[in-house]
Amino acid sequence: MTEEGVAARRAALAVLCDVQAGAYADRAAADRFQGLEPRDRGLAQELAFGAIRLRARLDAELARWCDRPLDRLDAEVLAALRLGLYQLRETRVPPHAAVNTMLEAARGTAGAGARGLINAVLRRAAREGCPSDVFPALDADPVGYLSTWGSHPVWLVRRWLERYALADVRRLVELDNRPPPVTFRLLDPAASDLAEVGLAPWPSRSGMAVLQDGRPVDAIRRGLAIVQDPAASAVVDYVSPGAEGPLLDACAAPGGKTVGLWFASDARPLIASDIRLDRLWSVRALARDAGADPVLLVMDGRRPAVRGAHTVLLDAPCSGTGVLRRRPDARWRVRPGKMSALVERQGELLDAAADLVEPGGLLVYATCSLEPEENAHQVDRFLAARPEFHRDPEGPLEGKDLHVMPWESDSDGAYASRLRKRRTG
Repeated sequence: MTEEGVAARRAALAVLCDVQAGAYADRAAADRFQGLEPRDRGLAQELAFGAIRLRARLDAELARWCDRPLDRLDAEVLAALRLGLYQLRETRVPPHAAVNTMLEAARGTAGAGARGLINAVLRRAAREGCPSDVFPALDADPVGYLSTWGSHPVWLVRRWLERYALADVRRLVELDNRPPPVTFRLLDPAASDLAEVGLAPWPSRSGMAVLQDGRPVDAIRRGLAIVQDPAASAVVDYVSPGAEGPLLDACAAPGGKTVGLWFASDARPLIASDIRLDRLWSVRALARDAGADPVLLVMDGRRPAVRGAHTVLLDAPCSGTGVLRRRPDARWRVRPGKMSALVERQGELLDAAADLVEPGGLLVYATCSLEPEENAHQVDRFLAARPEFHRDPEGPLEGKDLHVMPWESDSDGAYASRLRKRRTG
């Protein structure tokens, strides 16, 4: 194994330790992967993000091999065990290489005794294979299976099973555990030179493409497309019909929907706002590369700094349960109590956004959540309190809310509702 291969594993191990200490996976990766060659950066990300996604699956098996509870292990040791077992079970790395490189990667962060434990556990796992009774049977114990083999929080699995069919929840969990493809929204749906930048049409949604080879930046800098999931693109298409300016994207970062709306509608001016300046820089960069020119505004959506918009898109902060495949650590961060706080904040943002909408104007509330209290229940509460609004009967779905379910669309999940403000007089 090359020193670069060890360096990739050492960086991946550092990311796991950072996440266990409270860091966000993407930020930890951006920091820890600096200086790695592109090939090793890709390997480090695959290993780190995969081990984070499958944490509960790995822990269920590690509990069988360890002679002490996992919560009594040092954080660095547990991270090394997870990363080593991930390589044994989920990659084609030869077992001896998986064990040896983890021992080398752990050198400097784990003492000799700890490395001895890592060596013993991983070699036993490699020798004996995964026992057949580590994971419950799906039919006998669906919650147990989907929370261990499926590697999702028990409370979240139970919520989903209360609303959706078992087959759908299983499909959702499987999608969450796979890195998503790189998909694009075409800025010119009639573009014919996609193959030149490594793109191919996305089969299940028009106006979309998928990266087959090459680099995403090539398509972006040629003004052909922006990176966007089909679910987010569906929200843009749900907002744009009949949208008029001024149009405010009230929680715009990272900017994909802002740029999509720039090209999908003629609504001007188009104002992109966000609460943090650093988040608006991502909007600015994406818009500049695509050839869009929205007005940028730092603003807390609960205390708007503008007045009078014909169209407002509120893509509200949410639990993100529809995009867990994109955020490997998000499933372990979301909590029922945190969701309650998000619901309260969404309500404040929705009420504030409503005050900006001109009579006859349009307010679109959207999330990337699958949870009803963040979606339809939030809108129903709003409509009960604000009778001047109603679901827009002339929208693309004729008054119906948009629901994008991952297991139906092979994409992220999304929700949106078009709310029309009645004209006065």
